[in-house]
Amino acid sequence: MADYRATSIDELRHLVTERAFTGETVLLNMGPQHPSTHGVLRLLLELDGEIVVTCIPDIGFLHTGVEKNMESKMYQQAEVMTDRLDYLNPLGNNLTYCLAVEKLTELDVPARAQAIRVILTELQRISSHLLWLGTSGLDLAAMSVFLYAMRER
Repeated sequence: MADYRATSIDELRHLVTERAFTGETVLLNMGPQHPSTHGVLRLLLELDGEIVVTCIPDIGFLHTGVEKNMESKMYQQAEVMTDRLDYLNPLGNNLTYCLAVEKLTELDVPARAQAIRVILTELQRISSHLLWLGTSGLDLAAMSVFLYAMRER
């Protein structure tokens, strides 16, 4: 678990310009709960009106350490964990993991099963892209784009 503490002014001083400390610019902490970041990053912004002077990204808010957790699992158990790598496209992660295990074990999968897997994975990918399109529309205040994308999904 991360150790969170308050950031002092002295620690920020080397990251932004001196204008931020004289009040000429504004320091804005955007995210990770900001509606446009969707919980995956935090941006420390220095703004001069509407102009971004400095941007310091802080990424990794969705990191779960799944690689380390999979090291202690049997290969059948580890496949379940691949569902949680990307909550929008779990089948793509499952397929990637299964292909790696099949290659390691030199397992031959019937052509029909391979075709079914690819079709399902592609449908999941289309669904994921539609969700991206819809939520991007929401960020731009285009509610109709979101509704059309969710209908097709």
